[in-house]
Amino acid sequence: MKKTGMLALMLLCAGWLYAQGNISGRLLDAQTQKGLYLATVTVYNAADTSVVTYRLSAADGVFKIPGLPLHIPLRVIATFTGYKVWRKDFTLTSGTLSLDTLWMTPDSTSLDEVLVIAERPPMTVRKDTIEFNAAAFKTLPNALVEDLLKKLPGVQVDRDGNITVNGKPVNRITVDGKAFFGDDPKMATRNLPSNVIDKVQVTDDKEELMRRGDDNMNNVGKVINLTFKKGVKKGMFGKAYAGGGTAGTYEAGAIANVFRDTLQVSALGYTNNLNRPGFSFSELMQTGGMQRNGDVNSNRSISIWRNASGGTGIRINNINFGGITEYGGISTSSGLGLNINHSPNSKKSIFGQYFYGNVKVDVQNDGYTEYNNGDTILKRTEDEKAKVLINAHNVGLGAKFRPDSLTSILTGINYMAGNTVDDRYTLANNTSSVLGNLSDGRVDLDRNNISRNYRHYFNYNRLSRAKKGRKFNLNHQLTWQLRDNEATTHSAIQYRYPQVNDSLFDQLRNEKVPTLNASIYGNYSEPVIKNLSVRVDARYEYEQLSNTIHTYGLDDSGQFTHLNNELSNRFNRTSNSFSTAAGLEYKYKKLALTPRLRYQAQRFVNRLVSMPEDVVQRLNSFLPELGVVYGKLNIDYRKEIILPDYRYLIPVFDNTNPYIINKGNPDLLPAIRHSVQLNMNANDPKLGLNVWGWARAATIKNDVIQNVVLQGNGTQLILPVNADGGKSIAGNGGINKQNKFSQRFTMNSNVGFYYEYNENFFSYNYQKSKQYRNNVNLWGGIGLNWNDVFEWNNNINYGGQKVRNSNTTLFQSYNVTNYEISSEQILRWPKHIILENNIAFIQNSAIVDPALRRFVRWNAALNITMFKNEAGVLRLGVYDILRKMNNTDVVLAQNMLKYSRGNVLGHYYMATFTYNIRPTGARKKVGGQSLLLF
Repeated sequence: MKKTGMLALMLLCAGWLYAQGNISGRLLDAQTQKGLYLATVTVYNAADTSVVTYRLSAADGVFKIPGLPLHIPLRVIATFTGYKVWRKDFTLTSGTLSLDTLWMTPDSTSLDEVLVIAERPPMTVRKDTIEFNAAAFKTLPNALVEDLLKKLPGVQVDRDGNITVNGKPVNRITVDGKAFFGDDPKMATRNLPSNVIDKVQVTDDKEELMRRGDDNMNNVGKVINLTFKKGVKKGMFGKAYAGGGTAGTYEAGAIANVFRDTLQVSALGYTNNLNRPGFSFSELMQTGGMQRNGDVNSNRSISIWRNASGGTGIRINNINFGGITEYGGISTSSGLGLNINHSPNSKKSIFGQYFYGNVKVDVQNDGYTEYNNGDTILKRTEDEKAKVLINAHNVGLGAKFRPDSLTSILTGINYMAGNTVDDRYTLANNTSSVLGNLSDGRVDLDRNNISRNYRHYFNYNRLSRAKKGRKFNLNHQLTWQLRDNEATTHSAIQYRYPQVNDSLFDQLRNEKVPTLNASIYGNYSEPVIKNLSVRVDARYEYEQLSNTIHTYGLDDSGQFTHLNNELSNRFNRTSNSFSTAAGLEYKYKKLALTPRLRYQAQRFVNRLVSMPEDVVQRLNSFLPELGVVYGKLNIDYRKEIILPDYRYLIPVFDNTNPYIINKGNPDLLPAIRHSVQLNMNANDPKLGLNVWGWARAATIKNDVIQNVVLQGNGTQLILPVNADGGKSIAGNGGINKQNKFSQRFTMNSNVGFYYEYNENFFSYNYQKSKQYRNNVNLWGGIGLNWNDVFEWNNNINYGGQKVRNSNTTLFQSYNVTNYEISSEQILRWPKHIILENNIAFIQNSAIVDPALRRFVRWNAALNITMFKNEAGVLRLGVYDILRKMNNTDVVLAQNMLKYSRGNVLGHYYMATFTYNIRPTGARKKVGGQSLLLF
């Protein structure tokens, strides 16, 4: 019976293969007789003009289209921009039909004028623009733009909604050439239904190219423009959701979007206690206007967390916007947001935004830190509990102008305000493997941190009308920041070595740091002869920084009024920095050489109240630079002078944590860094193949390292010092492949690696050792999609870290590995039912406890769509089905191994109902990890 079934299956497959045919041919220019590269050859069903399949021609004009049905009337149409359309009706009766040579005649008539809508090719290449006909790519009735993009050749969308085209990131999405909700790609891809889109146009980001001031297209991202069908440019869309679950879990939120041709308004609100931010990182950076600031500012501080339990969190410029935090624990996040864009025409766009975020964190951590020194191991165990409250506000205004086709202006202001209250209680114990118990104690540390940030920016770009290649760019930015941090410490520690001593410690430490930064930067390019241009730039930066530390002890009435002069000080820094560079850019075919010489003049005045005279630092440096571009390969060399962070220069003890005491060093020298970096990005749209990679090598002199001195009672004193001999090598690369076997069945696959080698000194008890650190990360993934009915996405990630010390007598070496294997399945069948299953196996060899070293994270959900056009979705989910979730972390640095374990959300059930409002009755595709995430 089994043999009969196998034979029947083989015959069925053979019959299916035999019932398919193919056509082939070659497209040549009728005048030059050269092959046409990337011409579109499309096969339609002759009866209803539905697309059967299509292919792009090779560099020599050759094409082959397999998988065509037999005995069915078909039509083949060949199109190429600037050429007449070629048509032929045919019916395959045997396996192969050769069309031989197809001569294409040049013609300036637009393809849209020649072809009826039903015969538009699925894909057209026009110089630097790739245009897709949305109607040629089948999607579900409830699909979004994101689902449409996933079907386009060369376009990849990850599970977080980030988009790349031929390996390059999509910087923004416009609608009919205008900004759409702050240019945030996800606002369009995850809210607009695909059935309102007529065309998808992909082009290089010319605005980014102008801001960079060069002609290197290798480092420029992409812009996607969506053209709407007629009649859908007025409407409202959005969604609202609410849910509750076991263990007190809940979530609720809403987003409403309104667009009236030139006016676009978006309002959002959310709350949840599921360790999730209310806004995605992309929405904060782009819808929130912060990306616009980042376009002309590299001074931004960003942290993004993802932990093993599946949570995420975001902090920008010391302001937390929800989700998990660097503190760990379980967070409750709430917030509101409003975004307004007005684009009266293609020459001007005005935007404004406001965000408010509130985060409450409950932290319970336990763990230990080990320091090895020869045959002695110092171990500090900690049991910590904390309550953290964070409030953040962000408001911004900006405008973008294009007075003409040669000029662009971008300007805006942004203000951010945040406050963090952190109440922390820690029980600690220090032991020595030789001396035994060193100390026991408790530390009650309360922090109240205030953050204020103001920023305005102006960017002007101008191309010459009189001379091609002449360009000018001007940037200005002013930033004011305030950090006002107050820390109150109450501790009771019993030291048992070198003698028994009970220590009661009460202290208030206030640190106030206002900082003003102003900069202006410009660059100019002038063509000299055909292949040679001159490029010059200049930059001036001014900084005024003040750091005031006041440390107080208790008076007889229990108030912090006694000023401790030894732990108080005031540090002021005023800096003026000017740099200018001149260089030549020589181009020959695929090669471009740009040698440059930069002159940098820096003057820093450092003033300490405790020192009789100012410390004045003057640096005048000539810094060589070299850029080489060959095809898709970039190579850059540069020399840099890096000043130490001002916090390393303040010679005042910071004993807020009595177990770890820090002190600055005003004698630190500037670091000198030489670096070489190369990157490449190669793409073959015909094969759907993208290969990318980068590598970097650097040496550093006068690097800043930490000298750790172990006191007899187990406490540590940390002092920054200079050290030579720092080296680093890093590399990152990957291959992405997209296979579209048919209009229904697609496969995406990727493999990649990251490697980093660092060679640096560190000092422990004045004993120096050179440390050699190797980090490697390997990953691979494969995703299958059959007609949007079944999706199967699989990923594997391996990480390894090896640490070796030159002083093997005193310091140990470490070797740890970790890996994660995950698989997600989504089934949209039967009608109105969507099943989700996500399972991951995680292991970390550095964790001592075998019960925590490896675990399985398993989540599943059932989604039920309802109402007209499936506007309603009920999601029934279960998380951590096996109750194995844990949040453990291992850090290796110098001679230290730190292990911590924190509280997690764990096992719970959740029911969430979502109602979607879509223009033109479109419905929302559900299912997958991104469901209900903004």
